[in-house]
Amino acid sequence: MKMSFGRKTMIGAIGTFVAIGIGLMVLAAVGIAGWEYSNSDHFCATVCHQVHPEESVIHKQSVHARVQCVECHMGRLSTLHMLALKPTHVNELWGMIVGYERPVGSHTLRPSRDNCEACHWPAVEHHDSIAVKKRYDTDEKSSESITRLTLHTATGVAREGISKGIHWHIENDVSFKAPTPQAREIPWVQVTRKDGSTSTFIDPTSKVTADELAKLQPRRMECYDCHNNVGHPFRNPARVVDDAIADGRIDRSLPSVKARSEAIIAAAGEFSGPRAEREKTIDAILAENSAKANVKPELQAKEKQFLAEMRTIMLERSFEAKGFSWKSFATHTGHFDAEGCFRCHDGKHLNEKGESIRLQCTLCHDLPRVTLENGKGTVPSTVVAGVTPPSSHEEPNFMHDHRFKIDESCSMCHGKLEFGREGGNFCANPACHGRQWPGVNLNVEAKAAAPAPAAVPAAAATKTSAPATPDKAKAEKK
Repeated sequence: MKMSFGRKTMIGAIGTFVAIGIGLMVLAAVGIAGWEYSNSDHFCATVCHQVHPEESVIHKQSVHARVQCVECHMGRLSTLHMLALKPTHVNELWGMIVGYERPVGSHTLRPSRDNCEACHWPAVEHHDSIAVKKRYDTDEKSSESITRLTLHTATGVAREGISKGIHWHIENDVSFKAPTPQAREIPWVQVTRKDGSTSTFIDPTSKVTADELAKLQPRRMECYDCHNNVGHPFRNPARVVDDAIADGRIDRSLPSVKARSEAIIAAAGEFSGPRAEREKTIDAILAENSAKANVKPELQAKEKQFLAEMRTIMLERSFEAKGFSWKSFATHTGHFDAEGCFRCHDGKHLNEKGESIRLQCTLCHDLPRVTLENGKGTVPSTVVAGVTPPSSHEEPNFMHDHRFKIDESCSMCHGKLEFGREGGNFCANPACHGRQWPGVNLNVEAKAAAPAPAAVPAAAATKTSAPATPDKAKAEKK
């Protein structure tokens, strides 16, 4: 049998192969484009599901604005691994179709090694970092205070090393139990050491019963158990106002501008609903606030800018779904507006020996240095050559007890002992004293743990014994 190919046949065959090749390339391009789109923020937050429409807006203002949803919620994994994971998220699409309850936490986050650590490599050396915060008071001048913190991120160059500081929690095997996805309460903590031994700490004051606690599954502590709102930072609007004043977006020359902003925040409360309804609510509050302020004509331009900025701040922290506000999304980094660190480091989580998880400010940062606008400020701790801090500083409940153990020897490092909250000396640090922290009441618990009066030196007892008046109690709270 003899086969022959003519010129037309060859041209036809080549044309067919070319057409097939072009078709395959088009299909590949469409497939790649479709795959890329399925990983986009628009697809995740609009097409697939809308958990909270506000999250997409606030994500653009976060430090992770250039990190896509899938990079945290699915991880930075290989394409084949991602293809296998995608079908597991089909319940999100189904929820959008049939309806679902708006969540306040995510159940889809991958372990930190799959997402966070793709950028934040823990094996490299971490140094201390400096945080500077500007805050404004509610007096007529909106007086400024500047707090400077040295944060002990971590020391040690390997995960298996003995790390100190904040990142100790991810370089060591720490597990916890929490009754809710947000983990605003943590009644049970377990630390597993390198040799396999464990220490378990339980909060006996928790309302979670022993039976309920036994049914909860332990969760390994991950980066996002503290940095939980790093992608969707619904911050306290009062703190956002401070930033706006510091940046010049709100002019501090307006009389009592910080006090007015707090009045607006209080009047709005936890308002929610359709955007048009929210806009109407905040516009009415702003108009009433401005009318009461009766701003001078020469300040009207600054007043207009203030009202516009407050409108933006409030609308970006209000929600369409009823019953939600920025308070619904507690930030666990730090301990300013929510318990944060004090979920575990509250001095109440005890092991079988009665030892507590240390409540020690200096585990994570140096004592804050505050400079007040009137010229006063705190006095940082002085390290005297050859002087070793007393063992009392290492006790788990030192922060509870320290004011009951003060004597003149403290002045060797800390200077003259004078109390209050106005700055100017070590014991009047306004970043520590005269305020309350969520989840911690040092005043009450310190009294319960205080030694007998005879054990307190006479000079110190006059200044540091349990407060006898409400004003003194307020000054001594931390």
